[in-house]
Amino acid sequence: MDHHFVGIPELTGVPRVAVVIDVMRAFTVAAWAFSRGVERIVLASTEAEALDLKNSHSGWLALKDGAPAAGFDAVNSPGLLRSRDFTGRTLVQKTTAGTVGALAVADAPLVLCASFVVAGPTARFLRAEDSGPVTFVVTGEGGEADEDLACAEYIAQCMAGGEVEPAPYLHRARTSRAAGDLAGGLRSGYHPDDVDLCLEIDRFSFAMTARQEGALTVLRPVAVASPKPVPRSGGR
Repeated sequence: MDHHFVGIPELTGVPRVAVVIDVMRAFTVAAWAFSRGVERIVLASTEAEALDLKNSHSGWLALKDGAPAAGFDAVNSPGLLRSRDFTGRTLVQKTTAGTVGALAVADAPLVLCASFVVAGPTARFLRAEDSGPVTFVVTGEGGEADEDLACAEYIAQCMAGGEVEPAPYLHRARTSRAAGDLAGGLRSGYHPDDVDLCLEIDRFSFAMTARQEGALTVLRPVAVASPKPVPRSGGR
């Protein structure tokens, strides 16, 4: 299948199906937020917009990249998020790359946001939708981030069906520049477990779809059925 792999600067027009990849860390964090009870994630274009949305809606929370800052309730770190209870809350998310990529393709008929923790469910969702060719938006490093490209290529292979060994793709991500920066503490708002948490393949059983809801771009989890076991041949 003729999938396309592009960076945010290379986007032209509106794709029919887009999968926006940010492994380290926006869409790993988003998946963890849903697992901790978040009902929906509103994607903001700026930190000021994120705070405005939070402040104009009672009970909403806001999350950003980098170090903690006044008005924000969380930072873009799965390790720092995993013990929080967000049951029933709306979270406004603004990050450097992931949310930018999702907003860039927000007008596409079908948009999913993904990372390794939801890679398998994302592929199964796309197969069930018979989505056809996908535009994978590799958000990091202008489209050159190997952790994002590895995840995109893994999802594309899984879409084709059959068993796909994740280890080579995870190795590329673990040895990427982003992983090195995180492991070296070069990014603020960081937990020592962040790299490992970003590389947990299929930790969650849902995909994440982004759709327009009025004036907002909203990310929600969508349950995806587990793969059917392959029947054993021969014997009893």
